[in-house]
Amino acid sequence: MSVTLRILLIMASAATVIWILYKIRRLKVKMEDTIFWIFFAGVLLLMGVFPEIVYKLTDMIGIMSPANLVFLIMIIILFEKVFTLSIIVSQLEEKITILSAEVALRSHETAEEHEQKIETEVEKIEEEEKEEMEKLHG
Repeated sequence: MSVTLRILLIMASAATVIWILYKIRRLKVKMEDTIFWIFFAGVLLLMGVFPEIVYKLTDMIGIMSPANLVFLIMIIILFEKVFTLSIIVSQLEEKITILSAEVALRSHETAEEHEQKIETEVEKIEEEEKEEMEKLHG
């Protein structure tokens, strides 16, 4: 594994940690996501600082280049994150569908209640007018 790749891995790890700490300060990231990104940064740092691990894994698995293994590991970790986010999005879409149906039902009920109130008021006014007309003619 080249020195350039090792330096890039260490820099990427540091950038990831700095970015996640910035987001934690702004309260814009959940703890679950924080743990994932810290883990990801740790894996990058581990591969950059101890390339022997990558060399041994490369030999064990039979991959031609340690750099290919590094990229494969990164791709696998990020695929896991994308899969997890896909599941979360699906669950949220289902909740949104249920909530929008509930809101529609409630607003429909509210509209009917409002309509009934108006009809009741109109009937009262009509009765009052009728009584006044009867008093005037009676």
